[in-house]
Amino acid sequence: MLSKWKEVRLGDYISIKSGLAYKGSKIGMGSALLLGMGCVSYKEKFVDSGARPYDGDDVDDSFCVNPGDIVLATRQQSDNLPILAMPAVIPDYLNSKKIIFGTNLYKVDNHSEISNRFLFWLLKHQHYVNYIAGIKSGTAVQMVTKKNVENYKFLCPPKFEREKIADILWTYDKAVENNNKRIKILEQMAENLYKEWFVRFRFPGHEDVEFEGGIPKEWEIIKLCDVTNIKAGGDKPEECYEYPSEQYKVPVYSNGIDNDGLYGYTNQAVIIDNSITISARGTVGFVCLRRTPFVPIVRLLAITPKSDDNLVYYLFYNLKYDGIIGNGTSQQQITVPMVNRKRVILPDDVLIKKYASVTKEIWDEIDIIKYKNGNLIKQRDLLLPRLMSGKLQVK
Repeated sequence: MLSKWKEVRLGDYISIKSGLAYKGSKIGMGSALLLGMGCVSYKEKFVDSGARPYDGDDVDDSFCVNPGDIVLATRQQSDNLPILAMPAVIPDYLNSKKIIFGTNLYKVDNHSEISNRFLFWLLKHQHYVNYIAGIKSGTAVQMVTKKNVENYKFLCPPKFEREKIADILWTYDKAVENNNKRIKILEQMAENLYKEWFVRFRFPGHEDVEFEGGIPKEWEIIKLCDVTNIKAGGDKPEECYEYPSEQYKVPVYSNGIDNDGLYGYTNQAVIIDNSITISARGTVGFVCLRRTPFVPIVRLLAITPKSDDNLVYYLFYNLKYDGIIGNGTSQQQITVPMVNRKRVILPDDVLIKKYASVTKEIWDEIDIIKYKNGNLIKQRDLLLPRLMSGKLQVK
């Protein structure tokens, strides 16, 4: 079968176009979307947070992309976030928007019969990743040129095999996407319940409760540090791997929205569980609930209840809804003293326990779905190199 695969140069099938040199003064002002490197992930197909509103009425269409198009990151600042020349594919749900790709992105202009569905996975293949690692330039900021990408050579299968390979890999991704939609629905259920009980004060038995100062009389306003221990993450463990194993199965988290900030897996002994984490820098204020043992590292703060584990569910949604500084945060970073000073409304123990009981069931279901997704992603990533190299043949 491999006799029909031919070594070809990527640039004979596609061309690379540089993004728009955008104006900072127009960001956040218009109805168009401006894509930056934040939309690219080494794990995900597209990251929504990498798209910002932009006044792009006068932007030429040559700097626009459509659903199904591929963009590449032109640079990366850290090996901890390996996105250099990695692809992102524009999702279908942005079809009603004018989408502009910015100066830190390249667009893949495909003028061949090779589909973007196949190209996307080709550009995720380790062979391509190794090629980019060998030709990149720069130290503090690593970069690639358009020619670097276009000069990549690979074994190209016949059309039928290309489409079957793309179908197999996209099927795994579709299953993961559907599961992620279920997760969002479940998370929204728990958040809506929080708002109903603790923001609108329509909790069970509220008709018989006396209010004082705008809150139920028996509730308190306290400092977060009164009921939690707050600590900053430490250095990255010496042994940390992308996938879990029997020996290395404790997740390591840093800041970041992508995959909830998952950095890797370790056998680190110093771990925390039943906690809330907050991104202290970068994606400032991003809040996550951590129900299983983990290791927090730099750019992450961990908040753990001192005594009542039920409190973690209430505090998670409190911090997610209210933020650290009033309603959200505009700070460039969050510090431990800043979180210590955070004042929160503390409901009575009975209501906290009741909310935790309901919310825990929702999060048990979420964890089951996340576990299934982890297996799907692992299987997909194991199939990718075998399919792209022809070691696993499709029929």
